[in-house]
Amino acid sequence: MPTLTYDDIHQHYEVYGSGEPFFLHHGLTSSCEMWHPHLPWLTRKYQVILMDARGHGMTTAPAGDDHYSWEIMAADVNRLLEHLGIERAIIGGLSMGGGVSLAFALNYPQKVRALILCDSAGVGVRSPQMQVTREQMDRQMEEREQMVKQYGVVEQGYRSIAVGLAPKAVLEDPVLQDEYIERMSHFSVNGSIYASRFVMRNAVQGVERTKELTMPTLVVIGDEDVGLLPAAEWLRDTLPNRRYALLEGVGHATSRYKPEAWRKAVLDFLDDFEQGKDIRGEVTL
Repeated sequence: MPTLTYDDIHQHYEVYGSGEPFFLHHGLTSSCEMWHPHLPWLTRKYQVILMDARGHGMTTAPAGDDHYSWEIMAADVNRLLEHLGIERAIIGGLSMGGGVSLAFALNYPQKVRALILCDSAGVGVRSPQMQVTREQMDRQMEEREQMVKQYGVVEQGYRSIAVGLAPKAVLEDPVLQDEYIERMSHFSVNGSIYASRFVMRNAVQGVERTKELTMPTLVVIGDEDVGLLPAAEWLRDTLPNRRYALLEGVGHATSRYKPEAWRKAVLDFLDDFEQGKDIRGEVTL
C-alpha cells in the first residue's frame, strides 16, 4: 500500500476508482477500512481517496500533544492531495473526520468543491448531557489514559461497552461488539491518548468563520446521536449553503450503522450538486 513520508511521519493512504476526486476522512479509533464497504457505490463516479490519520491504522503514531490538532490533521490532508496532484476535491469525513474536514474547509476553502460533514466533532457545541467543566474532563481523560497505558486500547474498548459509552448499535449486538473490539485492536496507544485529547477538548480554530463557507455542504447526523446532535444543528443553522440529512433510528457512526441511508444522503447530494441543482434543504431518511 502507498505511503507518504514527511517529518518522520509515514502516512498510509489508498486511492480507488477514477473520476472527480472525493476525499473521505475516518473517525477516531478507526482507519481507511471504515469506508471500504461503501467503495462499490462511491467508485462508480468518483476517485475515492482515503488515508489513515496520524495515530491510526498503519500511519505513524507520534507521542506528544504538539503532534495532534484539527489544523495539523487538515494540513496532512492538504499534503496528501498535493502529493497526488489534486487541486480541488470533494472533502468529507465522519466524527473526528468531520472536524478535520471542517478545519480543511476553513483553511483551504479554494480547494473544496463540496463539503460533507457527518456526525462531526470539532464544532465546540455540546449537548447538556455532556457538559462538564475542564477540570472534570481532565480528570476523566487522565483516568482513561492511565487505563490505556496500563491495560492497552482493547481493554478500553471492553470498558466502553461495559459502561455504555460505545455506539448504541454496538451495545445491542454481540457481533458488532466483536467488530468494535477488533477495530480497537488496530488503534495505537499514542493515538488513543493524544488524538483523543484534542478531539475531546478542542474546537476547530476559527470555527466561528463557518458562516463564511459558501461551498455546497451536506450535514449528516443520526437522530439518536445525543452527544453530537447539537453540533449538527449548529452547523445546519450556521452554514449558508447546506443540506441537512437527519437519519432516523441511529446514533453515532451513521455510515457504519445505517449504511444504506448514509449512502443515499451522500449520493443524492452529490448528484444534485453535479447537476447544478440547489442543494439547500432538509431530508429525513
